[in-house]
Amino acid sequence: MMFLSILIQLTIFLLLSMVMTLLLSGGLYLFSKRKRKCKAIFGLISPFVFVFSFYFICLIGGFICASVFKTGCGMDGFWHTELPNGYVMESIENDFDREYLTSNIAKDEKRVVKWVTKIKISGDTIYGEQYEVNESPGNEHYFVLDTRTDELTQYKSLNEVRNLNLAMVASLTPIESFYYHSWMWVVPLGISAFIISSGLVLLLWVVILKLNPVKRVS
Repeated sequence: MMFLSILIQLTIFLLLSMVMTLLLSGGLYLFSKRKRKCKAIFGLISPFVFVFSFYFICLIGGFICASVFKTGCGMDGFWHTELPNGYVMESIENDFDREYLTSNIAKDEKRVVKWVTKIKISGDTIYGEQYEVNESPGNEHYFVLDTRTDELTQYKSLNEVRNLNLAMVASLTPIESFYYHSWMWVVPLGISAFIISSGLVLLLWVVILKLNPVKRVS
């Protein structure tokens, strides 16, 4: 499943690079008065350099960071993040369709809440939504977990939550996004990948200039 996911992503990025190439190379060639050929070559190559270097840095860096910080990275089918007061949330993705990705919340290797699809943390309190794949839409359940006292309160329906004036359901985050937001390494990795990829594009420009020096008129 992981290799299929990577293959699909590579295909998407290949198509994206091709579109960027057509736009950039065509624009540089049409609107440049000097070194049109040189700039067109740069426009043909640079999108592929930037997009694929960014992708592979994030991919390889994601696996490394996930191993170092013990979070999982999703690409390997495993998701993991720390929650307040010793609780953890984990998912094992068995189905390629992430629409049905759910998580379990546990403490001391004992599962406390299962089938979690959305979540929010406010201080020591965890709010969440539960939904089993084999249930019909509209049968979502909700819960409130006080991680200090280990008290778990569950609600059978959205109406029950609203009747108790709990405003939590309006700001719950899908668990896939929550994982990314909670992993401390995601933003630094993305910034580093962007800087390195931009540097490679700049290096490419320097190389093209070296191979196509300005002809001096004597």
